[in-house]
Amino acid sequence: MEENRIPALLLNILLTQVDEMMGRRSLIMLLRQAGLTEYINHIPPMDDSPSITVTEYSKLLANIYDIFGARGAKPIFLRGGRLGAAELRRQRPAQFTIAGTALKLLPGAKRMQIVLNKLADQGREMYGATYHLHEESDAFLFDITNCPYCAEIARRSKEQNRPVGKPVCHIPAAIIDEMMEWITGEKHLVEEIACIAMGDATCCFRVGK
Repeated sequence: MEENRIPALLLNILLTQVDEMMGRRSLIMLLRQAGLTEYINHIPPMDDSPSITVTEYSKLLANIYDIFGARGAKPIFLRGGRLGAAELRRQRPAQFTIAGTALKLLPGAKRMQIVLNKLADQGREMYGATYHLHEESDAFLFDITNCPYCAEIARRSKEQNRPVGKPVCHIPAAIIDEMMEWITGEKHLVEEIACIAMGDATCCFRVGK
């Protein structure tokens, strides 16, 4: 069975952020280390066509983390996540835009729950990952069991005996943050409270209501 491939637009946005924040030389170095030299002069298109595999994507994120460090990688991941969420929503109107219009009539917490479930469905489709959503009185807990965002970071950390001190899954945190603001018109506190790269069983995001 062929491995899932991420939409080209997500790779486009991520590589563009590296180029803009770290410079062209850093982008070329990253692509060479990640074994993706075909993209040095040909950034993937800003569309929903398939690009690299999920495994290659996870390795690319780990290379960004290794080259630029936790502090340098974080703004790349955060901005890439927010822009990616907005662009996917724009290019997949059947999934989000139409639903968003109908959801405006529902209470805020119910809107958040429905969109988080849609994000889980989308994640399963795109990455083949496992998602679980739990509701508490003042928050939602969004779990990823086999997280593609930190899988390679976690593997390298264990292999090299190099502990990860803080959560690293800034991309899904930013995606959730952007989507919650879009559907409610308000900012919500989104925190990664557990991360597989730190030795936790799942990557868990707490989304304040």
